This record gives sequence, C-alpha cells and structure tokens, in this order.
Amino acid sequence: MSNPARLLGFAFANADFLFEMDGKGTILFAAGAANDLVKESGDNLVGKPAGKLFKPSEGVKFATFSKALKDGDRAGPFKLTLATGAQANLAMFRLPQNGSHISCTLARPGARTPSADIDPRTGLASRDGFLAAASQASAKDALTLVNVPGLPELCAQLSPDGADALMQKIGDSLQTAGASSTGRLSDTSFGALAPATRGKLDLSGKLAEVMTEGGLTAPQMTETRIGLHGAGLSPEQRLLSLRYVIDRFAEKGRLDAKGDISDAFNGMMDETQLRLAEMTRTVGEGAFEIVYQPISDLATAKVSHYEALARFTGPEGTGETVKFIEALGIANVFDLAVANKVLGLIEQNASAHIAFNVSGATIASPASFGMLAAILAKRRKLAPRTLIEITETAAIADLESTGKAIQVLREMGYRVGLDDFGAGAASVNYLHAFQVDFVKFDGAMIQKIGNSKRDDALLAGLAKLCGEMGVTTIAEWIESEAMAKAAREMGFHHGQGKWLGAPLLEIPSAAAGVARRQGLKESWG
Repeated sequence: MSNPARLLGFAFANADFLFEMDGKGTILFAAGAANDLVKESGDNLVGKPAGKLFKPSEGVKFATFSKALKDGDRAGPFKLTLATGAQANLAMFRLPQNGSHISCTLARPGARTPSADIDPRTGLASRDGFLAAASQASAKDALTLVNVPGLPELCAQLSPDGADALMQKIGDSLQTAGASSTGRLSDTSFGALAPATRGKLDLSGKLAEVMTEGGLTAPQMTETRIGLHGAGLSPEQRLLSLRYVIDRFAEKGRLDAKGDISDAFNGMMDETQLRLAEMTRTVGEGAFEIVYQPISDLATAKVSHYEALARFTGPEGTGETVKFIEALGIANVFDLAVANKVLGLIEQNASAHIAFNVSGATIASPASFGMLAAILAKRRKLAPRTLIEITETAAIADLESTGKAIQVLREMGYRVGLDDFGAGAASVNYLHAFQVDFVKFDGAMIQKIGNSKRDDALLAGLAKLCGEMGVTTIAEWIESEAMAKAAREMGFHHGQGKWLGAPLLEIPSAAAGVARRQGLKESWG
C-alpha cells in the first residue's frame, strides 16, 4: 500500500476490517481481521465488487449509501449483515485527496462502544462515558460545564460518610437539571448535555442549593455553556477533540476564570479541529523529517545501525506535536507514514539497514495492523535490512494477539523487537509471550546504573536472561564513556546516546541504519 492519501482516508479507523473502493464499487485495497466477518484475505478481495461483501438485500443499501456520498462526506455507522451472516457496523468516507475513492470500515457491533462507566461517588456518568455521549451529540446540542474549585476542601471538612453523602446529593441534583446526559469530568468539574433550545441549566445554582441545605457555605463556581462544533467529523474525532480541549482547558486553569469563558473554549475547539485536519494531512502525506542516530556495538564501538527520530517543525516542537498525535488518535496513521518513508529510503540506499517503530496500539488494532502487514508484504525483499520496534509495551494488554502479530512480521523475514523495555514482572511476561529478536532498555534505567546494587543486580539479571534466550539487548541514553563501559560490563550488546553519536540528517554512505518512532520522551526532539 504505497498511496499516502489512503492513510488519510483511514485516519481514525477504529475497526476490524478496512477496504477502499473506486466510484464503480470495485475494491482497490482491503486489510484487517477477516475470520468471522468476510472469510477472505484482503489480497483476494482486490478487484471484486464491494457489494458482494454484504447479503444481497443489504448490498442494495450499501450501494445507496455509496452513491449518496459527495467529496469530503462521511456516513455511518450503519448496521448491515455481511454475506457471511455476520453483522457489522459500516462507516464510509469519500476523500477528495485520494481520487474521491471511498474508504470503508467494518466493526463488530459492540466491540468498541463508548464507555458507559458510572462515577461511583455521584452516580453520574464517568468522564469517559460523558465524553463519549458528547461525541454522539448533534450540532443542535449544547455543553454546559461547571467548575467547583473548592469542592475537595469542602469534602475534607466532613466525615467520610458526610463527604460521600454530599457527592451523592450533588449527583442526584444534577440529574434533575433536564439534561440528556450528565457526568463528572474531574474532582472539581461536572458537565451536562442538553438541546440548545433548553436554555441555561443553572448547574451552579443547583450545586449551591445542595450545599446550603447541608449547612455548608457554597464555594465560588464557574459555569459556561458551549455550542458543540465539528461539522463533518466522525464521532470518534469529535470525542477525541472534545477530550483534548477539555483537558487542555483545565490544565490552563481557565475553568477557574471569572465571567463567560465560552468564547475561549470554542476558540480552543476550533483551533484543535483545524490543527487536527492539518496534522492528519501532514502525517498522512509524510510531510515531516526523520533524523538518524547511530546505535553502536558496545564492545567494538562500531556502528551497528541507525535509529530514525521523527521531527516536526513548528512552535510546539516535536514532543508536543507527538502528544497531540497520540491524544487525537492518529498515531496509527503516523506509524504507517513512517513505515512508508523508511522503506522508501531502504529501497534507495542499498547499504541501509533501517528499523522503524510501531505503537502497541497499531499492533493491537486488526485494521491498522492489517494495513501495516500489507505494506510490509509488498516490500518483503527489504526484510533482511529492516527492523521493527514495538513501542508502548506497557499498554499491551492482549499478549496472545500481539504475539501472533509479531510472528506474522517475523515470518516475512523482518526482525522485531520491543522498545522502552524495563525491569520487573511485566518485562519477563513479554519475553515469555513474544518471540522477539531484540529489546531496547529504557534509558531512564540505564542512567541509574551504579546508584543501587539491588537495581543493578535486577538489570544485569534481565540483560543476562535476554542474552541466554538469544535476544539482542540495546541500552539507551549512553551519555559518557563510563556509562558505555558500565552497560557493556553488565552484558548489554549495543548502545545508543549522545556519547555514541548525535542524530544525523542523512545516513552516511555504506552504513547500516534504523528508523523508529519513540514514545513521549524528550528524545523525540
């Protein structure tokens, strides 16, 4: 899959199967978990009519939905029955930048429904549950936010039972505000969704009344009412945008501000959605730089390969940009864009041995992993010179599925390893669950070598265990000759850090190389 625009069409794809079709309904690309949904691999579906994926009567509906899509339009999710008899939620997006092809996703019903968790202290929806409800709201709805900065201190004045009773009364009161959904967003803030025509909900008045009835002095509160924006966004995009803005809004303390703050909030929402659209294009089109840092053999100091670090220009800097990418759900697109860039470089440089990083979330998503596997399968001849590092190992929950995905890559000939590896039971579990070729130890652990005999013993034991299993070890953040010597004596095979070499704009000729995407660390920049 070499078409960068396709990445844009599948941005935010939270699904089990993906396919792209042209205006005539012919499948151009397909990937994901086939099994009980479509029963065929993606390659076998290319060139076939997309309507054949569905039961005949449902195929008519699918064709109707497709013909109604104009450039830039989204539609769905629609629940349809597939030819296999399985039910799936279909979502569609016609992207002008991709030749007006239609990107389609299929997800098992209920597999990714928004969280409906309840906050135990108030009985209101939890933060995630409330934001999920807000993502499904229409432009005719309004969001009301109320912040009570002194609430924790107020509860501290009461007995534990008294504080629990107060929070329950707050929840009961807010549920009578006439809102379609109410939730607790943080220790001090609450939210409510209601049609804009409903008018002001006066949540602060209800909270003050509850406190006064309990013989308490109500603290100062801030309430604001905000119209929901985001025309053309998918529910997931709206959810992520709203979550990001509320968190950022709270971090800046603006919920504590006096007066009407709706203009400020709406400005941040507009800014976020514009930035989201631009960043999706930037990432999908690969419009970012990659620099290369050497990774050397600790015994000989000879460069083994290079790691590529993504860099974004702009006032936010690379670290903040990556946080934005992760928070707004386009890390999968980023992973695939990096893969395309790196594989292209390997094709051009016959001496380059390059590795790129893939997030644990991309590996865990059937659709995203299907796209990655499709990219790698078409460039399998590059496998001997390509390494893949899986990042965010702490977030890997389904060890069995991830282990199978790793084996798919290794069977193609690619070397696969774990990034940000650390001491402890979790790391041992990964070594047991995954057959990998190398592990890269978290630099924060390497920098502590020599500070604690106990920690050094644990780290040395883990490095030795990897060696005995035939797994190559890499130590990050080597910043001095002494640190390199300590890591080598501890049993590490390779090292990476400022002392061994700073990032370069290009891989030197006749040298090997590695490209990767790190987690949210300073070393991004």
